[in-house]
Amino acid sequence: MTTWQRRVLPTASALFALTGCTVPVAGFTGVTVTAEGEPLGVILVGHDRIDGAVLYPEAEVAADAKDAAEEEPEYTDFWTSATPVGGYTSWPLTVPPGLDTATDFWTPDAPPHALEPGRRYTLQGTSDDNSWATSHHTFTLADLKKLTPDQVSYSVGDEVRTTTVADFRAHACADL
Repeated sequence: MTTWQRRVLPTASALFALTGCTVPVAGFTGVTVTAEGEPLGVILVGHDRIDGAVLYPEAEVAADAKDAAEEEPEYTDFWTSATPVGGYTSWPLTVPPGLDTATDFWTPDAPPHALEPGRRYTLQGTSDDNSWATSHHTFTLADLKKLTPDQVSYSVGDEVRTTTVADFRAHACADL
């Protein structure tokens, strides 16, 4: 097997698994942090467009011994973009006290919830007509604390990758 085949086959398999019976994947979702450590969502659209994002909490990381249904909060945070997104975008996942809940480009449907230690979160880009989405990325606050402002953590299938923002912007969509 050539080097090219070894690189393309796993990536194609992962993307096929992502798109099986779901909305087709048009890009990647990830997270980074500001210089102050505030979490940011990032999306890179390789083709077509998305116009929303969703963040939903999952069971606590240590909920194995507990009833997971009791550990999952009953809320989801949604953001809508001012115009359809093609290419790279980022926005705050939480709102520090005293700041507006909207950015110039992304508007949350309601003020985003605070991220809780020990809980997993999944972030994904969406489209209002379900024509396209971005891959989902699952993370915890502990994962965010390992990042520096110039790094992005994102998922390709079940593989979590951490790279620079510049590398993410330049190369992540090569995996589509």
